[in-house]
Amino acid sequence: MTVDSQRSILSSEKTLFDVLREFWRAKFYLLFFGFVMAIAAFLFVSMATPYYRAEMIVGPAESFVRSAAPVFEGSGQIQRGEISHDDIFLRFEHSYAGVRIARALLSNADFVANIVSAEPSLGKGVRGNQVSAEALSAHLKERVQLQTISGTSLRRLVYYHPDQQFAKRLLTLIHDLADRMIRIETLKETNERIQYLNDALAQNLNPVHKRSLAELLMEQERAKMMVSLDQPFAARIVEPAYVSDKPRWPDLYIMYPVFIFIGLIFGFIFYGLRTS
Repeated sequence: MTVDSQRSILSSEKTLFDVLREFWRAKFYLLFFGFVMAIAAFLFVSMATPYYRAEMIVGPAESFVRSAAPVFEGSGQIQRGEISHDDIFLRFEHSYAGVRIARALLSNADFVANIVSAEPSLGKGVRGNQVSAEALSAHLKERVQLQTISGTSLRRLVYYHPDQQFAKRLLTLIHDLADRMIRIETLKETNERIQYLNDALAQNLNPVHKRSLAELLMEQERAKMMVSLDQPFAARIVEPAYVSDKPRWPDLYIMYPVFIFIGLIFGFIFYGLRTS
């Protein structure tokens, strides 16, 4: 390759200065399309339904554990355990937007009307005049976000809705229903174990086995007492549900730059087509 050919190749390659010069030449196209898209952004923001952001912070409920010291009949040695991300809270995390919760929510007609009015996509789940529990569950899983708070076992429930009070009420209802269902299930399981141990005690004649069964029965009775307490069982509320005072969507600080940027791209493309 000769020196002249190398120089011709280098001269044909565009530098950053050349690109900036092209943008300067296309400034009228860029300004025109940018202005048009700014107007489009204004119209979009004006016509879009504003959505408010509702939040609630929850964490594992305080659990009660049996003392590490020997427990004797009638001693009632129970101590308060440390807050931990245990299996019960995991059940809450994976069931707060399940079909059972959706089915319980659907029993409130006003609730369904508020959901459907703001979420036309739920029309796909309408059967007759009713929204299916499966459709509502899918909606909750998509729209009610469970976010991890970095470095902690706490979780943030987030939901967007045009109605501020409804968004706040939804998060409160979801927590109450999920926590109550987990409590009922755990209480049922505990009662079944108590019934089994009582039957085993009545049938067993070995003193050593009866003593072991009695200790297990006492443990289950204590567990039943803790489950029956009128306190959050699976997830405690660290921060009650609250709603933003201003709409969080559409976001003016995002919409206008995005629309204008798209307009600049269209303007530069149009300039390139006109000059090519």
